[in-house]
Amino acid sequence: MQQTRLTLTTDVTVDDTGRFLEVPFHVADDITEIRINITVVPKLSGSCIIDVGLCDSLRVRGWSGSTKYELVIGLDHATSGYVGGDILPGTWKVLLGVYVAGRAGATVRTEITLVEASRQWLQGDLHVHTVHSDGAYTLLQLDEIARDKGLDFIALTDHNTVSQNWAYPRETSVTYIPSMELTTYHGHANLFGVAVPCDDFRVQSSSDVSRLTSEARGRGAKISINHPFDDAGPSCQWRWGYDVSFDWLEVWNGPWRESNAQALSLWQSMLASGKRVIAVGGSDTHREHAYVRHGYPTCYVYSKSRRTGDILEAIGAGLVSMSYRPNGPRLALQAEDALMGGETQGDSFTVSVTNAKALDELVLITEVGEIKRHVVSTPGDLEIAGKHNAGQFLRAELWRYFTEVDKMLIAALSNPIFIKR
Repeated sequence: MQQTRLTLTTDVTVDDTGRFLEVPFHVADDITEIRINITVVPKLSGSCIIDVGLCDSLRVRGWSGSTKYELVIGLDHATSGYVGGDILPGTWKVLLGVYVAGRAGATVRTEITLVEASRQWLQGDLHVHTVHSDGAYTLLQLDEIARDKGLDFIALTDHNTVSQNWAYPRETSVTYIPSMELTTYHGHANLFGVAVPCDDFRVQSSSDVSRLTSEARGRGAKISINHPFDDAGPSCQWRWGYDVSFDWLEVWNGPWRESNAQALSLWQSMLASGKRVIAVGGSDTHREHAYVRHGYPTCYVYSKSRRTGDILEAIGAGLVSMSYRPNGPRLALQAEDALMGGETQGDSFTVSVTNAKALDELVLITEVGEIKRHVVSTPGDLEIAGKHNAGQFLRAELWRYFTEVDKMLIAALSNPIFIKR
């Protein structure tokens, strides 16, 4: 995380009493957080009261009087009395309101830290339901569960409704992604990132689906086809075909089972045919269940911030991998300078694994299938580097033995790096 630190000094005199002084500083592009610490040092003993506020390049962003001298402004958070959100580049100003200057004035020391954008791994669940459709959890209960599990984001994918997108808690560390699960009698699809992705969910034909997905995409939504082979019932399986407009494919829904294996096989065939489809996963949790639980699976997203737009941008770029549980094993794939979702012309690669267990099996896969298998000998974090001869893409899977089912199952799954020839 790159930081720029500034120290600015302002002399306040008795003549400044009742005035507002400005302490200007420059904010560059790609700043995600501003931290300000103010120290008031009277030149002689006696009372000196300086009020404090902040302006961005367009408007006043907050005022705290003399009650707060440590301020933080971020993309999705701020000190009470200040407004978080977009950090616009340009000239910002710390406001000093001189209420009492003292007998000889004071020196005000303003220390400013500008935090530049840097990607970080966030973990979350892209498929959950609440009492706003057929789920059993209130949004407050969901928030408590998410924070307890350490989830950074939740997509509110209630069926054919959007009321949840206005009712979620605001005073929380969790980012709630406005969403809706388009639920038809011939399959389901999640519409991410827009509070109202469509005006009417009812579809009767493939042309209706195309019209609705085009409407949602026109409003800025990202579209995921969900659990295409779901074993919960025929209406859950995707039967609208894959010529409709969509961005991502949900290959991992809830506990790993045969319908997920079929979805993974479908995704592999799409990649092998030259389609650049991003894979995602989600728990599809509705109510308390022994195996269907929030964050099972978890999506790890390498995002510039915790904001909805940045999380979805990172997923769209392919910077996402899946793990069977929160804080579970995580895969990250790199080839030359390319990360997951990117392109490379080179033939070298590195796979990073966090939270591996002894006897886990790391599998590398291209369009022709498995090309390399490595058995983990020591638990913890590891890197595997080597060469590949992929013609279209390279991706990774981590398999683990689970005593509950007495078999090896996928514990983590990466998105591919694409090969440019």
